[in-house]
Amino acid sequence: MRIILDANVLVSAAIQRGASHRIVAAWLAGSADFEVVMCPELLGEVREVLTTRPRLRKWISLQNAALFVETIEAVVDLVENPGEVKTETRDPNDDYLIALAREHDVDVVVSGDKDLLEWNEQRPPVMTPADFEDRGGTT
Repeated sequence: MRIILDANVLVSAAIQRGASHRIVAAWLAGSADFEVVMCPELLGEVREVLTTRPRLRKWISLQNAALFVETIEAVVDLVENPGEVKTETRDPNDDYLIALAREHDVDVVVSGDKDLLEWNEQRPPVMTPADFEDRGGTT
């Protein structure tokens, strides 16, 4: 299975213990039955949030944040940014994720973003980290 982990899922995994953390930990340990697809734009968003927002320092040091991003970059299936991005969702900033998913035959987008979760089109399906985990996404 090929999935996209939205930036909010990856940031949450880095700073909290919960479904996002368990999903990312299983993936990084090589024990998950999925491959994560990411593009430079998504990786850049994760890097920017984790390394430039001072309020996150109470949960993760700058050094650990940089290491987390480097680790992701080393193991992810890094593909090109999507070519054509059409307006599909309530938040135009989310549309590149849908374009990325469709261009690279992604089965599921895992996100905590209500704009994606409440999106009627759901092609590919979008689910919360907890729902993904409940459906066996970490094994």
